[in-house]
Amino acid sequence: RWGRGFGLLGSIFGKDGVLNQPNSVFGLIFYILQLLLGMTASAVAALILMTSSIVSVVGSLYLAYILYFVLKEFCIICVITYVLNFILLIINYKRLVYLNEAWKRQ
Repeated sequence: RWGRGFGLLGSIFGKDGVLNQPNSVFGLIFYILQLLLGMTASAVAALILMTSSIVSVVGSLYLAYILYFVLKEFCIICVITYVLNFILLIINYKRLVYLNEAWKRQ
């Protein structure tokens, strides 16, 4: 149940709904987005990176809660992914601050 659509999208869009994809599909889209948008100094890209990082950390907290309190399991790969998402949030925040300062100087 928790491995597709974060355990939520199936009940909203239906078990066979197009948005009820495996969580790994959403992760793959997120990391590709981070990689591609991270190569540009665009203001829009920086805001998308920051916003998507916030969403990923909120999602990570939700999935960590499910893992520990509902499933009562420990998954090292999952925890590494949660930490990576938090690190990306910090990097994207620092990048946004740096770019904001650079744009002000121009």
